[in-house]
Amino acid sequence: WNAQVLHDLHESVPYMYDNTVGDGPYNAWIDPLLSNEWQMIGWNNVQEMTRFGMPGVFAHGDFDTWSPGYLMFIAALHNGISRLYETFGNGGTAETLDRTLSPDETAKTWYRQDPPLPRVKWSLRDNNNYEETGLLVSLQYFANNRQLFLENFYTKAKRSILKAKTEGPAAYVFPADDSRLGAQAELLRAMQRQHVEISRTTAPVSVQVPAEHAAAAGAHAQRSGRAHGADTATKAPPKTGATQTRTFPAGSYVIRMDQPYSRIADAILDYQFWSPDDPQKHPYDDTGWTFPEGFAVECVRVVDTAVLRAPMTRVTGDIAAPGGIHGSGGTFAIDNTGDNALITLRYQLKSADFRVAEEPFDAAGRHFARGSMIVSGVSHDDLDHAATSLGIQLYAIPAAPRVAMHPARAPRIAIIHPWEGTQTEGWWRLAFDAQHIPFSYISTQDVAATADLNAKYDVLVFPPGGYSVQSVIAGMPMWRNPMPWKTTPETPNIGRLDSTSDIRPGLGWEGVEHLHDFVSKGGLLIAAGDIADLAMEYGLTSGVSNERPRSQEVVGSLLRTRLVDAASPIAYGIKDSLAVYSDEGETYGVSDFYGGRGRRRRLGGESVTRETGRGTAQDQETVQGRPPLTPDEQAPAEVKVEPWQAQPVTDDQMRNALDVIPPDQRPRVILRYADQHNLLVSGLLDGGGDIADRPVVIDAPSGKGHVVLFANNPVYRGETIGSYTLVFNAIMNWDALNAGRKLDAR
Repeated sequence: WNAQVLHDLHESVPYMYDNTVGDGPYNAWIDPLLSNEWQMIGWNNVQEMTRFGMPGVFAHGDFDTWSPGYLMFIAALHNGISRLYETFGNGGTAETLDRTLSPDETAKTWYRQDPPLPRVKWSLRDNNNYEETGLLVSLQYFANNRQLFLENFYTKAKRSILKAKTEGPAAYVFPADDSRLGAQAELLRAMQRQHVEISRTTAPVSVQVPAEHAAAAGAHAQRSGRAHGADTATKAPPKTGATQTRTFPAGSYVIRMDQPYSRIADAILDYQFWSPDDPQKHPYDDTGWTFPEGFAVECVRVVDTAVLRAPMTRVTGDIAAPGGIHGSGGTFAIDNTGDNALITLRYQLKSADFRVAEEPFDAAGRHFARGSMIVSGVSHDDLDHAATSLGIQLYAIPAAPRVAMHPARAPRIAIIHPWEGTQTEGWWRLAFDAQHIPFSYISTQDVAATADLNAKYDVLVFPPGGYSVQSVIAGMPMWRNPMPWKTTPETPNIGRLDSTSDIRPGLGWEGVEHLHDFVSKGGLLIAAGDIADLAMEYGLTSGVSNERPRSQEVVGSLLRTRLVDAASPIAYGIKDSLAVYSDEGETYGVSDFYGGRGRRRRLGGESVTRETGRGTAQDQETVQGRPPLTPDEQAPAEVKVEPWQAQPVTDDQMRNALDVIPPDQRPRVILRYADQHNLLVSGLLDGGGDIADRPVVIDAPSGKGHVVLFANNPVYRGETIGSYTLVFNAIMNWDALNAGRKLDAR
């Protein structure tokens, strides 16, 4: 049974906004028949409810139906009809209240000829009446036109099947030789939950694919928006339509587009491009979400219909990555490819000995990357069972490799939350639960009340939440009555994960001091977004500053990164072209000086290193009335410093070195954004010169401990499985994050 219509009911604006009509751009993968159905049902709602004498019903606004991240898209991308209402709500209460609206909410416009009243007595019943009336009007309209909508449902399904040979693509292929088979299987299971049909090839398959025009890390350079002075040169693109042969090995997964639910697969697996010149200047939600990039797996969009004739069979059960032990012995090696299941294995086998190789090595006829794990002290059967269930492959080796190694322990973890909101950090809890990582769930009030956090925890994870630093510390206003969040007979379903007698107090200065003590004594604090700002502003880190673009250049996009320090344990298994989610293009600056800020790129892109004066940018200034400088009088040549690097410390600065950060306490940049031409992966990028090449992930030592800072949100809506690894790596190597570090000479 498939629902032809799915209604999604929200509360935000007066009195009822049928925002399925909304504004453009619409999702690029829907059938045009669906956008017509949105208009038909939406404007009929406005017509009929206005005729009933119900003011404030409208169907045009600033909501773009671009992102498929809403419940209603279950119908929209499965050949049904999605519907979305926003109604007035009642300010969080069921009481009848006098409500006063702002002038812009009551203005008469072309699309809102009967606007809401400036002042009204409103109750929860009024809210329900509007929604129920809208639903009944829609149901009646649908029933009166049932033959049309049934034929449309059939036609959309038929066109979804014909898609492979009409607009294309023919299929998406997941190569069997991908190094990240665990993440590949996780993405394919997500497709299975959407009832997408998946096949698997039984022999090698050769097809024509677009000719590559750049290295893998820059394979989508053409997707960038405006480039205001690019930093590096890229290869010239091939002629339009140029192709090359690509052979996929047997066992590759194929999502054919000649199936009823091809559109949901196409919308999730394809790339998105939001033009900087689009008339819609305020995207409502994310503009890019390409799942293969977010999962860090390879997925090839194939337009060659020959792929449909390849030998393949339909997959019937849940897809899983191959796992288990190869060979026999008592010491086993796991090649680290950034599989998130590694942390699950570590916690499942707590008593086993896990050691991490700090350099690559060869053993048992195989090459193992830096960060590979050596496992011993566990029975063959227990290890094989756990590895098989998790899709992890281990190889028996004669002995542990002769490279530097450190233990990978299973630390005690707490996830911290403020009481202001838990939606964003809830995705972090979901990720930890999915990997079966045990953690305590504590509030900022608990941090303030616990003087010795190290006695309870080794790692504190403080996810972002969209708060101001001030609100995290100060909490909510303390006037009027306490606001409890507790399990009581009257409220039996709240307060079960965490509770408090009053949600208003925040972290406080005691909490800040306790976090500082925790880190300085050897603990690891993982902070992202606004919480990272707290760590930087209140002395938990040194030499790191937050940087934001001068204008809105990014809105919920995927951006390309490059590895700066592959020897850091945080980078183990991470590929050198990882796509990360960026909300607004936030980055960091680094300095070797206490309180120092990183260097911001000058206007116009490339820095000009000479002063204003005579000649060209390449000439030297001439001082009038004085002979030219001799070689002994000239300053030494400046060392080229990249945007992700700190300015080197000079001899003069070392003579009064109070503010010079000691080398072992300086920020260590792990990941930076790619150059401007290769920066955009998916979504909106307008310019990007303020973002390109700048740090995005930093390990900041502090005393005996570390603060790992993320300018991006690495654990976002279940879409960024590839960057989860950065967080899990930090956790598994929490007490060895200095491994592989090269210290400055001074």
